[in-house]
Amino acid sequence: MSTTLPRKSPWYKSPWPWFLMFFPALAVVAGVATFVIAFKTEDSLVSDDYYKEGQEINQRLARDDKARALGLNAQLMVSDDSRAIRILLNHPAGGELYLKIIHPTISGHDQQLKLAQQGPMLYAAQLDQPLPSHRWQLELGDTAGQWRLKSEEVLQGNTVLTLSPH
Repeated sequence: MSTTLPRKSPWYKSPWPWFLMFFPALAVVAGVATFVIAFKTEDSLVSDDYYKEGQEINQRLARDDKARALGLNAQLMVSDDSRAIRILLNHPAGGELYLKIIHPTISGHDQQLKLAQQGPMLYAAQLDQPLPSHRWQLELGDTAGQWRLKSEEVLQGNTVLTLSPH
């Protein structure tokens, strides 16, 4: 009388060891991906000189107060293809103007445009590439640094936005 034992298959042919190893392996892959993302992208929100920026706040507030005292407001018009910007002021500004288009989190997307005067209260600028349609911080001011108008809006083609002192 001979009994033969059933032949066992190797461990790697069973699904349970693979199932149990899947989650630790997934954690390792996710950790490596997080590590790569952390070192390839920089945190552009952190300032190098907190003290200097703190002192500049009063100067910025004075520029807002000056714009408010002058009664300045502006209409910003974006073209259909989001490549041209026109600005209409409610009072003649005199001198050159700039427009800062600031991305809330990625400083690499920020742009500063020098506006060309097209009339006594009309200014225009061309963008190198169309802006993606999402929220942007806008700052319009004179190059002498006397006043500024600000807004935070979604920029997209064929829109009209209002910039005012804050």
